Amino acid sequence: MKTRQLTRYCLLIVITAIVVAGCASGYTTDYDSLYGEAEVKERNIGWSEFQGRAQQGHVSFIKDVKPILDSRCIACHACNDAPCQQKLTSYEGIDRGASKTLVYDGARLTAEEPTRLFVDAKTTEEWRDKGFYPVLNERIESAEADLMGSLLFRVLNQKFINPLSDHGGSPQPLPKTFDFSLDRSQECPTIEEFDYYEEQYPLWGMPFGLPGLTTQEFSTISRWLAEGAKFDPLPPISKPAQEAVSQWESFLNGASLKQQLTSRYIYEHLFLGHLHFEKGAEREFFKLVRSYTPPGEAIDEIATVRPYDDPETDRVYYRLRPIKSTIVDKTHLVYTLNDQRMERFKTLFLEPDYNVESLPSYDPEKASNPFITFAAIPANSRYQFLLDEAQYFIGGFIKSPVCRGQIALNVIDDQFWALFLDPEKDSISNDTAFIAQQAKNLKLPAASEDTLRPTDIWFRFARAQKNYREAKNNYLDAQYENGNENSLNSLWNGSNQHLKDANNNPIANDNAALTIFRHFDSATVVKGLIGSQPKTVWVLDYPIFERIHYLLVAGFNVYGNVGHQLSTRLYMDYLRMESENNFLDFLPSSQRKLIRDSWYKGAGSNMISYFDKPLIGEERETRISYKTADSKTELLGYIHEHLASLKLSDPINRCTDKPCAPKNASSVEQRIFPEIQRLASITGTQLKPIPDLAYLRVIPSGEKESPVSYSLIHNRAHTNISYIFNEDARLEPENDTLTVTSRYIGSYPNFYFNVHENQLSEFIDQLKSIETPEDESAFIQRFGVRRADTKFWAINDWFNEDYLKQEPINAGWFDLNRYENR
Repeated sequence: MKTRQLTRYCLLIVITAIVVAGCASGYTTDYDSLYGEAEVKERNIGWSEFQGRAQQGHVSFIKDVKPILDSRCIACHACNDAPCQQKLTSYEGIDRGASKTLVYDGARLTAEEPTRLFVDAKTTEEWRDKGFYPVLNERIESAEADLMGSLLFRVLNQKFINPLSDHGGSPQPLPKTFDFSLDRSQECPTIEEFDYYEEQYPLWGMPFGLPGLTTQEFSTISRWLAEGAKFDPLPPISKPAQEAVSQWESFLNGASLKQQLTSRYIYEHLFLGHLHFEKGAEREFFKLVRSYTPPGEAIDEIATVRPYDDPETDRVYYRLRPIKSTIVDKTHLVYTLNDQRMERFKTLFLEPDYNVESLPSYDPEKASNPFITFAAIPANSRYQFLLDEAQYFIGGFIKSPVCRGQIALNVIDDQFWALFLDPEKDSISNDTAFIAQQAKNLKLPAASEDTLRPTDIWFRFARAQKNYREAKNNYLDAQYENGNENSLNSLWNGSNQHLKDANNNPIANDNAALTIFRHFDSATVVKGLIGSQPKTVWVLDYPIFERIHYLLVAGFNVYGNVGHQLSTRLYMDYLRMESENNFLDFLPSSQRKLIRDSWYKGAGSNMISYFDKPLIGEERETRISYKTADSKTELLGYIHEHLASLKLSDPINRCTDKPCAPKNASSVEQRIFPEIQRLASITGTQLKPIPDLAYLRVIPSGEKESPVSYSLIHNRAHTNISYIFNEDARLEPENDTLTVTSRYIGSYPNFYFNVHENQLSEFIDQLKSIETPEDESAFIQRFGVRRADTKFWAINDWFNEDYLKQEPINAGWFDLNRYENR
């Protein structure tokens, strides 16, 4: 039965492919006449129907189809930047279909209506009303209509009959007709327009600019489509997760005003996260949402653009909604919930002695300012909450919708370290009254979204920032009457009594030191001090940390207009410079301006004049005694010693004590370690062939040994990062550096290299000897994995599987939207 059915469908697919190829010259197929008028179908089936279909040999969406979509399609079709908004990470996204409207549009004059899957429409009919069109057949039910009337089948079939050429096993760059730029013009044909699309762009079948599906993969999806494209029922959440959801929803929905304010604060900081229960399954995640309905009832999510927008209801309930979509790395921001976390929240927010007489307003001017909304909560509690999971909150900036594209990211250097003032010692971060007094000076641009004059925003907020800086200086002058300010003990070293080891001894929190990498149009934050000594270092206090979150995460509207997007980018300049200025305060006062000026070569005086005053004349002096003229390098050495309990050594990029190879490294890693170190030592223009982010796989010489992987991060030097445009003119390629790490860094690999162990030395030698475009092409041809390479998917699968093996909770599928055509 199953064999005959499979043969019938394979024959149908072949016949349909021939028919489709023959139809491509006709631009106006009348699908209504052929298959009737389109009408949304119910595709979800229950368990009994699913079991019956399984017994009859039908294709299962979850078991058979979804793994193919996950490994071959969501590399481009996930998140807000999915081409044509076509998300293939869940059956809701497939059924919703596609749209011709862009989410990311840096030129729109008015805000766009949001189109967040699971949030802004509840049914497929509602998505049709919002302009989304189907990629599945919505006409009569027949095998022919289910294929011919399906965009999903047509684009896969287009690649099947027009495969990319690998030039006889020697893949070449794809022709210029393929546009892989981030902001490329998108072609989003409906099924009625598809014949013309196929005629004009015969090689643009899916996956776009990559090898097509195998015959078996194509046959499986085609059979599923021909059988009506039914969606299996999802398995229920695990019992431990059900118990945890009940426990946490009970906690978050307590009746007291103090609890309601606490829950609002927690929600506005965790709404973007993928919440994971420590006792639950490794790949089971939840989102914290606001609902009209209380625990025990079905979630009715309150759909607002921002987490602090007015819910327009008397009582908000905080609920935990299971995440149904496949996990992709670019949006995967994990926050773990367990019993210790709940006790920590109680300690920080409920046990301190403060009163909440009334709940704060949702008025935009006030709600967008956390220093007004949460003024009742002790500042130290809020700061320690952020520090407990600092990587998560900085990661919110990295993985939120704001962090997309070159203009959004040229506000930060390509590699820098982030440290924090100690929550027990920093006066500003502990003074709730002072912060509340300065709330108006600490306001953020989100409340002024409709402006189309971002330069006005710049100067208006410049005045507020200047007022805050002056108030802060006067405050600190009073605190340090002897003129001495920071010591090494002013920096948080991860000490926190709530973290215990198995013997109940306090352990250091490894969030105390972070490294941020920019990869031109994406970025990454990781724990530890990774890479060589960076140009700049950020030192954050509570007001800076909180503003970063409310500027770039809670307050950013990806659907907003150009004024909102530019003013957000401009305001971030202040936060960067203030963080850098905090670091400079640890250096001798006589050297601060000289060092700061080296970071801003060529920057206009207006850009940094706001920070001139604290850097000239008689300033508060650091309490650190310096012994050399290179105070910055000396300071970073002292910081490394101060944070010694965090084990921050980076033997590949910063080896000071030999032997450098980690003792826990595999035999393969031990053997190739000297060559990996040599690779990391390459600097300057020799790095030109290495893109912003590449992954290197080394195949060991031993038959039973497993390959090892490394991330290659090209850190591009700049004279300054003070301007939005004309970044190329401010690059200093002679000062570029390379960071090499065995961790997986980034979500958007730009290129893969595949090298055998006995070729690794030649890989490095050939890289260093490149002088001409022909040399570079030969290097890529020998060691690179081009888009048309028939081995591409096998190598891509290996990297994804290896990442999941290394990080079973934190890993997600990599995105290929930035994979280069080299």
